[in-house]
Amino acid sequence: MHPRRLVKLGSIKVSEADFAGERSIVYSEEFLDGPDLRVLIKQAWKPQESELKLLFVCLLKAIQQLWTLPGRLIHRDIKPDNVVRLNKADRPFVLLDLGIAFAVLETSLTLDPRHRLPPGTLPYLAPEMLQPHFRDTIDYRSDLYAAALTVYECAAGHHPFARRPELEFTTLSRVLHESPSPLNAVRADLSKPFCQLVDSMLKKIPALRPANLTMLIRQLEQKA
Repeated sequence: MHPRRLVKLGSIKVSEADFAGERSIVYSEEFLDGPDLRVLIKQAWKPQESELKLLFVCLLKAIQQLWTLPGRLIHRDIKPDNVVRLNKADRPFVLLDLGIAFAVLETSLTLDPRHRLPPGTLPYLAPEMLQPHFRDTIDYRSDLYAAALTVYECAAGHHPFARRPELEFTTLSRVLHESPSPLNAVRADLSKPFCQLVDSMLKKIPALRPANLTMLIRQLEQKA
């Protein structure tokens, strides 16, 4: 378990409430005093490989913690906006926002999920989440894809699929049908093994992504 990589719930416990005639989940999270990765990207942040590996490890540990909880949770909205960088050695990066977490073995935190569009932020959805009946087949490998996408964007300074301005349909078409430029092509200063690992976790088919969380974490920590 890696509780320090995942935001802690605040004093308001998870409960249901009605807003404008719709039932919603209400809860609070701890306040974390640090910039999110979106802010850093806009500031032309160019993290070195050691920091990118640390970020990746923190995200993988958060995914591992969620997946080992009862019900096997998937975050479903990993993106730069939901990751905070802290100036703490024991908590360098923390994953936020469990609002649309999905319990594979139980029920979703969102209401009536089968009547909703795919949850999350569209440019960061794994390709399988854009398929019909995706809730019947997804597992934590969808979070691995989003984590790798977040690391890629932090390294490259831009999203590998999204362009601005453009229609969301165009972006989603790239997500489904195009491969991103190899990370090493946009950050030649990064090692090829690290870039290849990030690239491999952006495969369109979940079964082709490395998925042994313990091994992935160990591999990144050994080479950090």
